[in-house]
Amino acid sequence: MGKKTKNFEITDFHDEEEVVSKTQKKKMAADLRDLAKEIAAMPKSKLKELDLPEQFLDAIEESKRITSHIASKRHFQYMGKLLIKLDHVAIQEKLLQQNNMDGHYQIRDEVINAWIEQFSIDETALINHLYQCYSHDDLGQLRQTLRNHKKKPDDSNQRKKLFQLLRSLDKQQELPHPMSLT
Repeated sequence: MGKKTKNFEITDFHDEEEVVSKTQKKKMAADLRDLAKEIAAMPKSKLKELDLPEQFLDAIEESKRITSHIASKRHFQYMGKLLIKLDHVAIQEKLLQQNNMDGHYQIRDEVINAWIEQFSIDETALINHLYQCYSHDDLGQLRQTLRNHKKKPDDSNQRKKLFQLLRSLDKQQELPHPMSLT
C-alpha cells in the first residue's frame, strides 16, 4: 500500500477498496508536495536516473525561478498533482535506491581514505596485496600516482588522483579495509 521515505509515507491513490478520509487525503497531498520538493532539490545527474517526464522536469526548472514563498508553495502543490498522475511509488523507490547507494559510497570512501593513510605506513604490504587481486596495468598507474603523492603529500590534486584510482579499483572489486591486511 505505501512506501516510507524519511518522515512521510505515500500511499497509492488508486486503491478503490478503501474509503479515504479528508484528513488522509490532505496528508497524502502534503507527502506528495514534500516528495516534489525533495526531487526538485536533487542535482541534474540524479534526476536523469529517475527518468521523469518532460512536463515534470519543466516544473522543476520553473520551481527554481520562483522566489515568492506563496507562489513556491502553490507550485509544489502543482508538482504534487503531477506526481499523482505519474507512478509516484516507483519514483519513490528509485529515490530510496539512490539514497542507499549514496550511503554505500560514503562507506567505501572511508575505506579508500584509510588506504591512502595506510600507504604512508606500510606501502609494500598493501601493494603486494593489490598485485594479487588486480591487473598489473592498473597498478602501474597507481604506483606512479602514489610516488607523486609521496613527493608532495600536501598537494590536493595528487591526493585526488590517488583517490580516484583507488575508487576505480574498488569498483572493480571492493577493497578490504587496509587494517585487516597489515
